[in-house]
Amino acid sequence: MATNKAKRSIHLAQPQPQAQQPNRKPALAPVKPHVYYAIAELNAGLEKAIHNLHMLQSNGLFGASGLAEMYRVLRGIHARANRQLIMALNERETSNARHSPQLSPEPENH
Repeated sequence: MATNKAKRSIHLAQPQPQAQQPNRKPALAPVKPHVYYAIAELNAGLEKAIHNLHMLQSNGLFGASGLAEMYRVLRGIHARANRQLIMALNERETSNARHSPQLSPEPENH
């Protein structure tokens, strides 16, 4: 009586495919819409705070209470936050575009 002995492969002994090529960075995940919404909300909140400080400053009731300095500092925070966020977003979106042919800009034909 002949028995059928099927060869079974040993999964761990099989060569595993390389996840990525050695000199190529993996594409990063796309920036989710909630990130852009959060930035918009941050800007709206900072703009409202700046506006309200300006209104309180122009009221005259608070005189030399340091509102002018707070106004200046808050405007600086607003500008720095936007600059850093935009730089990070630009870096991520540019990296994604380089790794995704359908996102790369097409060459212009002149």
